[in-house]
Amino acid sequence: MATTQQIEATIKEYQSLNLSSVIDYEKYRLYSIVTGSTALEGSTLTDLDTQLLLDEGITAKGKPIEHHLMVQDNYNAMKEVLRLADLKTPITKDVLIAINGLNMKNTGKIVNSALGTVDGTTGAFRKVQVHSEALGYYLAPTKVPAAMDEFCRDLQQQMLQKLSPAEVLTLSFTTQAKLIIIHPWQDGNKRTSRLVSNYIQRYFGIPLGKLNKEDSNEYLTCLHEFKYNENIEPFCSFMQTKYVEMLKQEITDFKQGQKWDLPKILPNKPTNKPIQAKKKRGMRL
Repeated sequence: MATTQQIEATIKEYQSLNLSSVIDYEKYRLYSIVTGSTALEGSTLTDLDTQLLLDEGITAKGKPIEHHLMVQDNYNAMKEVLRLADLKTPITKDVLIAINGLNMKNTGKIVNSALGTVDGTTGAFRKVQVHSEALGYYLAPTKVPAAMDEFCRDLQQQMLQKLSPAEVLTLSFTTQAKLIIIHPWQDGNKRTSRLVSNYIQRYFGIPLGKLNKEDSNEYLTCLHEFKYNENIEPFCSFMQTKYVEMLKQEITDFKQGQKWDLPKILPNKPTNKPIQAKKKRGMRL
């Protein structure tokens, strides 16, 4: 577990390097965050695949178009989240609906139920009961609007406080877990929740956090502990540890002069395949 002193010392050292002055550093760091977040949800794109897709519109040979669309949408949603944070725009239900809509613009699905039809590309709240293998059943759809009212009201109040960097991290990770457990959308809940976590970090001026695919099992285990035992400490501890590890690795790489040049050799022959969204019926939980 990372201590408050370790968190704040690492953030201070990271910020002292002024990495934003490195040409394209911020852009490619966002690409890496997006790659990690979408990989947790099944995308097979690598950091290089993401760079080629977002810079050149080149798709990775042999990888599903849906994975490319997922990355593209998540990046566009990330840019909007950072814009809102820079403008100090409060998080409301409408803001969250818009963020999820961007996140699911090209991969969202239409789902029909007794309560009505929901187009997942719009960010509208779900109207069906949902279940996942990792976390079981979520809140009944009829209870989602009220839960989201309370979620937004509480977050707005907490965002008005003066917080230390360590407290900001705790708020961002607690908020992420709470939104995942409410599970207000048909799909994209964890991706959107991580974007809200990044919003909080950007709002308070600390570096953005990220996870990688290999973190998936422990991530879900900690969320399970929070959902069923109302114990948020393991999740926050895990996320804080990963956050500090990430910053320390970037500090080390920078000091050693690594990873700041774009790859010169492409691993796969570009396909130049145009990306087109196809709306499907059904849903992925």
